[in-house]
Amino acid sequence: MNILITGAAGFIGHHLADHLATSNGVYGLVHDRKPRSSLGWEPIVGNVTDYARMLEIITDLGVDQIYHCAAKSVVRNCRIDPLGCFRVNMLGVACILEAARQSERIQGVMCIESDKSYGDGPTPYVEDQALNPGGIYEASKACAGHIARSYFHNYSIPVFTIRSANVYGPRDLQMSRLIPNTINRILQKQSPQITQGAGDFTREFIYVSDFVVCAVGLMSKKPWGEVFNVGSGETSTVREVIDLICNLASTSKVYEETVRPKTLTEISKQSLCLDKLRKWLPEFSCAFSLESGLRETIQWHKSR
Repeated sequence: MNILITGAAGFIGHHLADHLATSNGVYGLVHDRKPRSSLGWEPIVGNVTDYARMLEIITDLGVDQIYHCAAKSVVRNCRIDPLGCFRVNMLGVACILEAARQSERIQGVMCIESDKSYGDGPTPYVEDQALNPGGIYEASKACAGHIARSYFHNYSIPVFTIRSANVYGPRDLQMSRLIPNTINRILQKQSPQITQGAGDFTREFIYVSDFVVCAVGLMSKKPWGEVFNVGSGETSTVREVIDLICNLASTSKVYEETVRPKTLTEISKQSLCLDKLRKWLPEFSCAFSLESGLRETIQWHKSR
């Protein structure tokens, strides 16, 4: 099986590539440069918005499956550069799926959407409820999901999408995210940061290896045209997450409160209904609780 993973230099894509490379030929699409370290998979330079390049890669390498992970994912950056966000998150998925349509080999495509597509809607989110994206990033991911399903309905492309909870774990160095930022600050003997008014916001997290196992498991079920919530079923407030990290790192729970930019809006309550996932993938269960996953993540940051 030849597998293409877009965004393979990124956090989730890299974990997927490592996991799948143990029993498949894996090509990892990287945007501008190849990773320097030796890998069990082959990095391929390309841009997901370059349709001709995507078609060349998919056809010339004889790709059978695609895991599309490449995206603009930093919410604040997407708000600053909306056209760049829309180009990558919407045009990118269209280029991948159109190239897949021209191939005679594609057996399955996974696209990552986001639980933020639901916006400020009723929780726990259910897959068939109305989407209500308010932010630029949220809108781009909701549209990406619609594009994916349109390719299934119009061209029978074997594609499914995942609306995932917040994925965390080793290798995530995006300091705009709660968990890596908190761990990094603590290890540098700095106080954890908490945005003013966000301490009681609720979020759902899933450890990256659990996400990978779930995504690969869903691909094996051939759920074409479907969309799935993927999470742990475990929700926590922002303050509870910070407190847990502090406990595991044996440091004091003294916060540095930051002022929220007036232009920045955040969803206050997020959680996922996982009934559909459990129906399609009854054998899946998370191997990591938030506590055990954070312990592994903290250890990885320390080892760096």
